[in-house]
Amino acid sequence: MKKTCSLLFLIAALSFTGIWTTQAQVTIDEAPAVKQMMDNFVRIGKEEPYIDGWRIKLISTTDRRAMESARWLFENKYPDMVYSQDYEAPYYSMKVGAYEDRFAVEPMLVKFKEDFPLALPYRDKIMKTELFNQNGDQ
Repeated sequence: MKKTCSLLFLIAALSFTGIWTTQAQVTIDEAPAVKQMMDNFVRIGKEEPYIDGWRIKLISTTDRRAMESARWLFENKYPDMVYSQDYEAPYYSMKVGAYEDRFAVEPMLVKFKEDFPLALPYRDKIMKTELFNQNGDQ
């Protein structure tokens, strides 16, 4: 019994001291040209805050009342979604979403067409932070 307790104590003590633990270290030697290309890639990514992406235009009209009606409908039906309104004479437009590619637009476009039958996707410059924030909401 004493030998068993002594042996268990010795094993526990050795495992806590780190004798049986091993540590590995990996070193990656990259070519200077590869390192320079990666550094440039990261630098350009930080400098350019916009990407080419997609949005959904819910409405585009010359009638301000139709625009306000669409805004009211959207705010009541989709209270957690962010939208933007623009006025480029003589058109009022309401846009929603920030999508990286055309395939990501489709599910939301189908959903919005139930209330906004003339909704359509269009290409736009999108801030990277907007795209990142939007992905968590969808």
